[in-house]
Order: sequence, then structure tokens, then C-alpha cells
Amino acid sequence: MARPTKQPPASSSILPAILRHAEARRLDVEALALRFGLPADAAQRDEVSVAADVPDELLHAVARAAAEPDVALRVAARLESRRHTLTELAVRASANVREALHLLARWAPLLHEGLAATVEEDAHEARWLLRTPRRPRGVGRYVHELALAHALHHVRAGAADLAPARVWFTHARPPDLAVLRAFFGTGAIAFGAEACGFAVPRADLDRAMRLADARALSTLAPLVDAELGARPQGASFTERVAAHVADSLPRGTDVHEVALALHMSARTLQRRLDQEQTRFSDVLDHTRLAVARRLLADPALTLTDVAFRLGFADLATFTRAFKRWTGKPPGQWRRS
Repeated sequence: MARPTKQPPASSSILPAILRHAEARRLDVEALALRFGLPADAAQRDEVSVAADVPDELLHAVARAAAEPDVALRVAARLESRRHTLTELAVRASANVREALHLLARWAPLLHEGLAATVEEDAHEARWLLRTPRRPRGVGRYVHELALAHALHHVRAGAADLAPARVWFTHARPPDLAVLRAFFGTGAIAFGAEACGFAVPRADLDRAMRLADARALSTLAPLVDAELGARPQGASFTERVAAHVADSLPRGTDVHEVALALHMSARTLQRRLDQEQTRFSDVLDHTRLAVARRLLADPALTLTDVAFRLGFADLATFTRAFKRWTGKPPGQWRRS
């Protein structure tokens, strides 16, 4: 039986694809469905509502059973449903790599409810960024890998040799990076980042997609947008709490003070965060980490300065927290 969970369900089109992949590998799909509390026909559906952690845990189970450490990269290329077919055709019809990346960012929630992606550009590169506003620490290694691989797979369908300059993930470093380096085509892969993402040189953005078709895109894009419009719209309350905490540091670390500032009781604040699959302590940790990264980039600030600006009572407490978040003490992180 699936273990009990307080998480509200999230709609996932990843999960049926995982089960179909497991079936192709001759794994016992019925046993997997029973273990994770899934409907018996989950593999035949376009999407399934499950606790947010289940897709990553299922990918992990299949990776072990099939001896496929690259299972997420494999499944990313085998998402089969009406919405994924429409997405694939629309992206291939994009004018250039820039447009393809922006469309894939816009439609990222169709993979798994709670995913949010954006594209940032500067003079040197474009960054495709994946975040999970409802779950500040992410949704797990395998889902992170799958989401980035899915985006890159579709862009490569029209720009075959596109290779990121670098890739980064929020989760901890896995034991072996060989499959990731081979797929992404770069050895510059980092872990413990604030978001997941990959960067491509700015010069690649204007590369034409091989099957560019403005007429087809004008038909397909509204159909994909309609699929997206039927999905839940994200976790604005979590973002509102995080924004208040960031603006209030070094104050803003007490749930009662934050609730008062947002004109509600602490109990109501906790309940609304729980509805969005997170807790105040998680939002606080994520926000402190994001601010810590910015402060540590300033060489004029000592580690003690950073600790106090984040609302920690002393450097030792900050050091323990930062090491829990990233696996490194702040001084080592600053030097790396």
C-alpha cells in the first residue's frame, strides 16, 4: 500500500509514461501501481492525480529495478498523449530556438502540476529555468532531470546539435554523472542550485528550427494553451509569503509576525501553505538560501554579516543551516 501523505494530489502526465516505460522493460506494473496507490489503468491514462512526490519515487523504483540510472532521460523522450503530441508539433514549428525555449517554458506545467519555467537572456547566454513554487526544495532528482531533458529533446528535434554550455539542479549530486554528461553534452553540471536549468549561448537563439512553420504554429499554440488553461495556476500564496519574508529579513522569520503582516492568523497561514504542498519552515529556508547566495557573492560582507542579515542569532547556527541546504558550509561555498 502507498504510505499515508498529507500532500494534496497533483495532476501528472509524467506518471503514465513512467508506467508504460516500466511495462516495456517487463517490470511488474501491477505491483508498482499497488505499491504507489495508483489506479489499475494508470498506464493507459493521459494523466493521473497523485501526491507530488510519487512520480520521482516511481522513477527511482524503476531505475533500480531496470538498472537504468538514465531512466528519466529515457522517459522524457517517450511522453505520449494528445497534449504532448500538440506540444511537440508546436515546438518543432517554432521559428527559431528562442521561440521554442519560450514555448516550452510556458507549457512546462503540462508535464506535472506545480512546475514553472522561465527564460532569461543576457548579452552572453539564455537560461531555461525550472522552479517549483509549491515545493521550494523541488520535486526530486528524477523529475528535475526529466523536465530539463524533455525541453532539450524537443529543441534538438529542430536544432539537432544544440548543446547547453552548462546545466544545474537543485538536488544533491548523484554518484555517477556519466549519463547526464552524455545526454546534455557538457561536463559543466552543478548541484544544490536555487533552481534547475540549462544555459545556451546567445548566438544559438536565432538558429532556425528545421520544420519552422508559422501557419502551423498559429493553429497549434492555441490548442496547447487551451490544455494549459484547464490546469491549476500555481502557488501564488506561497510566492506572496516568500516575497514578504525576503523583504522583511532579518525580521520575518517568525510565522506569527508574517501572518499578522498578511492580515491573517498563523493557523490560517499554515493551512493555506499546506494546501499548496509546503510549510512555512520550507518557504523560510528557501527564501533564506536565495538571499544568502546573493549576499555571499558580495566580498565586502563577512560571514557573520550575512548570518545576521538573514535573521540568524550567530554564525554557527547559520553555518549549520547553510550546510543542510547545500551540503557545504558558507565559506567553502563562497570560495567554490
